[in-house]
Amino acid sequence: MSADADNARPDADERTRLTEEQIAEGLADLPGWAFSEGSLTYTAVCESPQAAINLVSAIGQAANSQDHHPDLLWSYDEVTLDLRSHDVDGVTKRDLRLARSVSALSGEFDATPLGMD
Repeated sequence: MSADADNARPDADERTRLTEEQIAEGLADLPGWAFSEGSLTYTAVCESPQAAINLVSAIGQAANSQDHHPDLLWSYDEVTLDLRSHDVDGVTKRDLRLARSVSALSGEFDATPLGMD
């Protein structure tokens, strides 16, 4: 295993399941994200199917670098994520960190959160 992979492993604090209040605070500055049924959810609408593919690739790279494995769906020009830490069966700080990364990438790829056009 590489040193980068070791550094990406979450510490115990990042593996702690967050309360609904902590999740709401964490999502306050993340437009388009919601907490539903134990997961963070987000859908981005891209300018084209190719832009969606590019966003999916970038999200995959970000998730891999953070040692995270989100559920990801690409459908034509939309990209939908469902984030939860399967090892604790809930949302953790690492889910919020990846959500921030995904929001930043959405901006870089000119994707708009669903319902925010």
